[in-house]
Amino acid sequence: MFRAWFDEPKRTDAGPLLDAVTAIGRYRKLLTGLIERQTPECGRYTRYELWARGLTNALDELEQSVYCAARFRESVTRGQEEKMTPEERDDYRRHVYFYKNGLIRLFSILDKLGYFLNDLLKLKSERVKNKFSYFTVLRQMQHLHAEPGLCEPLQSIKNAYREPLARLREKRNMEIHLVNTEMLDDLLHIDLCRADRTYIEDLSANMDDLRQGMDMVCRTLATVFDYVHDRKKT
Repeated sequence: MFRAWFDEPKRTDAGPLLDAVTAIGRYRKLLTGLIERQTPECGRYTRYELWARGLTNALDELEQSVYCAARFRESVTRGQEEKMTPEERDDYRRHVYFYKNGLIRLFSILDKLGYFLNDLLKLKSERVKNKFSYFTVLRQMQHLHAEPGLCEPLQSIKNAYREPLARLREKRNMEIHLVNTEMLDDLLHIDLCRADRTYIEDLSANMDDLRQGMDMVCRTLATVFDYVHDRKKT
């Protein structure tokens, strides 16, 4: 959708994104077949199909946010807002908007996936924590020794992206609970003796973390939906 802003053709899925979309699509197709049989569980299958569809849409929205953040970042060359042209400052603000949008959507997808797994696998994570996250669900799987064929690869993916995820989670928490990410960066980088100078954050490092976070989400989704597809099929 947003590629039209930059006179680019529509996205062609590839790599981890294609793997995730394909895995969810196979699972949805399997559920659709089961729903059409009008079995006693068709209501439950319909709920899971809607859940999977929502995750597909959320992943598309995440990819578009990451894409736009990266494109607007290309126009930002100065390290201080005061030195930016009006056009560059506008693109910087657009970059920040889509970066924050991607940041929030990334963890939103993981949490939605956590609720899906908790319901599907009957993990009862709500007994551990009322408002649980994907990572709570993963710990619950370990604690219960549930579905080791799924839990172990999910743990490996989480561990592979531990450092960028930790930085992204801190920024997400700042954005939602304390101050927003660019204000936090201002506090860390402002020249306290010269209040007229505001140094912006390392945009390239931020985008690298966000891209890695999206790769983690895609790999996690592909692993989950390949597993639950094969589990249901058998």
